[in-house]
Amino acid sequence: MNRVSLRYALGYSLVVLSRLLRKVFDQIRRVVALPEQCALIIWTPSEIARCSRGVWDSASYVQGYARMGGWLDAKEHALVEQYFSQHGEVLNMACGAGREVLLLARRGMNVTACDWSSRMVGEARRRAQEAHVRARFAVADLMQDLPYPEKAFDYLFLSGYGYLFPRWRRIRFLKQAHSVLKFGGVFIVGFPPAEDDPGIPAGPSEWLFTRLRRWAPFNREYAPGDRLVAGAFIHFFRSQELAEEIQEARFLIKERLWDEGYAVLVKL
Repeated sequence: MNRVSLRYALGYSLVVLSRLLRKVFDQIRRVVALPEQCALIIWTPSEIARCSRGVWDSASYVQGYARMGGWLDAKEHALVEQYFSQHGEVLNMACGAGREVLLLARRGMNVTACDWSSRMVGEARRRAQEAHVRARFAVADLMQDLPYPEKAFDYLFLSGYGYLFPRWRRIRFLKQAHSVLKFGGVFIVGFPPAEDDPGIPAGPSEWLFTRLRRWAPFNREYAPGDRLVAGAFIHFFRSQELAEEIQEARFLIKERLWDEGYAVLVKL
């Protein structure tokens, strides 16, 4: 019989201790986050939007996104290569500090980009100028009217569909996106799938909030999957929920990469 050395036993004990501590701290983190989550059932959608806008437009957020050296990840890059031609009109919605603008413009596409943060738009414009690529920029709130005419674009790109809320506003946005896209046009949309959050679909806070929303003093538009993450609102989607929203706006789902959090939609 092989004898276990003292060194191996000590090392393995440290591994076990590390795993136990990780589980303990994960539980602590979830408990500490509960007060922040409670804001979702107290605030109205407009108040949640006010908080999210303030976080997104803050100097720390803008500077953090401006320092990002890598632009599109491998999956986004592959989808753009596969579905976007090099000479089309593309609208990059919620462009942030220009993460997607540079790649799209360098492919030879005519890029129009918008975001609800004037600071983010300013940073995206600056980076495009430094990279010597052409793009048109505007401040536009996706939860309001899109400032673009019907059938203006061949392609749409949005990596932050989870930031739109509540459901009726997402449907309203999708219908506007359908309107500004040309027939046969492609819409690449990124979303956070519910599997990315261990608190969905189960969890005591979700069970409680779903019942509290029936009462007038609370946020009646709260939906399972709503979360505040580092002060910013994000909705995590269940598969059937996402499909229903897309179909209600009359888009055809050409490809859905659920684990990666992307869908490719087509306007027929």
